[in-house]
Amino acid sequence: YTMDADGTNVDLLTPLEFGQNAYRASPDWSPDGRLVAFQSQVAGTFQVLTINLRDRSLKQLTSDGRNEDPSWAPDGRHLTFVSTRTGTRQLWVVDIESGRTRQLTRGPAARLPAWSPRLATD
Repeated sequence: YTMDADGTNVDLLTPLEFGQNAYRASPDWSPDGRLVAFQSQVAGTFQVLTINLRDRSLKQLTSDGRNEDPSWAPDGRHLTFVSTRTGTRQLWVVDIESGRTRQLTRGPAARLPAWSPRLATD
């Protein structure tokens, strides 16, 4: 959902059909405000998706393993997320245009990624 600060203009972004079982969480708005990344159950496991706020189109960005907690890069082209595709929770990054992924960590476990904001020099 989105809504104005005063509680008006409530809008359900990702409607469900009656009887559909789904869980959607961890929303993160793209830096330009056009897309929202989130995690959703797909075929029984979590995957990372985006929704285009203009036309409401959905795009699934992950499919291997359990993928959660998306966080936008300041460039608006990359998302980092946690994935179990290698057997343990690791941080990965995906290019939302090409779909290419790259593993960022190789430690015992990773959780809740976040990018540093791009700061002005003035």
